[in-house]
Amino acid sequence: MGNFATAKAVTFLDTELTHLDPNLSALLEVCFITDWDNGTQSIFHTKIKPSQEDLESASQEALDIVGYNDEDWDDAPSFDQVADKIAACLKWGPLVAHNAQFDITHLKAVFERNGWDIKPKDYNQKGALYVGYPVIDTCALSYLYLDSDRQNLMVLREHFGLDPEGAHGAKKDCEDCRTVFYNIIGKTLS
Repeated sequence: MGNFATAKAVTFLDTELTHLDPNLSALLEVCFITDWDNGTQSIFHTKIKPSQEDLESASQEALDIVGYNDEDWDDAPSFDQVADKIAACLKWGPLVAHNAQFDITHLKAVFERNGWDIKPKDYNQKGALYVGYPVIDTCALSYLYLDSDRQNLMVLREHFGLDPEGAHGAKKDCEDCRTVFYNIIGKTLS
């Protein structure tokens, strides 16, 4: 199985955002599930309180999809309070996400707008966002390996018999992305 069998970790991620345009979006929620080579797992999941400016440029459609309301996000940390933790989670590749380019593009845009270097020269550079390698997209994997005309996560939930309750929440979407990934990988190896 090559490098996948010898990887130190596999990290799954999902983001929920205020806008579909990366130039306008802010993080509302993020989840990382890291499966370590020693058989342990770590999970980092948090809502992120948007600034007033973030909400003013938000897309109502994006807010509705996530189910954003002030009350549920009232005690959430700000981006600045969790940025270091998010950056630490992104270092451990392979990184796996459903429609991965979307998540990575938005994460880079948010970090760059907040003064982070998104093209670091050093893996451990302070104030820099290093994205682990490779980035694997379960949408692309499902296109290649599953008999389905559509590859969105709701279709894949149905395909694999996953409960859609909680869809469009970062933790649920991250968990389901992980399940989809391991099901596809298992199918391709058998």
